Amino acid sequence: MKLQNASYPFPFNLKKSSQGLIGKSIIILLASFALSPLGNAAPLTLANLPVTINGMSGGTQITDSCGSIPATPHLELNLDRASYLQVSAETMGDATLWIDGPLDFCVLRDASTTQLSTAGHWPEGLYHIYVGDREGQSAAFTLTVSQ
Repeated sequence: MKLQNASYPFPFNLKKSSQGLIGKSIIILLASFALSPLGNAAPLTLANLPVTINGMSGGTQITDSCGSIPATPHLELNLDRASYLQVSAETMGDATLWIDGPLDFCVLRDASTTQLSTAGHWPEGLYHIYVGDREGQSAAFTLTVSQ
């Protein structure tokens, strides 16, 4: 399964049209359940990779070294075995990547680029991946996780 153009949470602007709001609301509700790996669904696994999602960086939780992150991770990934992974985010903001799991670490973006990434061998376990912001702001991002 490859998720693309999903956004967590889904920030839709509904406008009244000839179809009305009810039809659009039902489609949006179904899309949010189908695309969200965090709702009641199990975390993503290696079989789901690569995965690409879009969202907004930052949040209300403040970390010691990784800026502000959301209360809910942008992505949950359960590795049933040690694996080589690459995680990258493209954004115009002062973004960070907070990886919470068997390896707890923060990736800071170089001011000269719009991308931040990390790659390497990750031990098995459950990972929560957040796209944060050092300045406590919010900016659109595209997050990609691949083997």
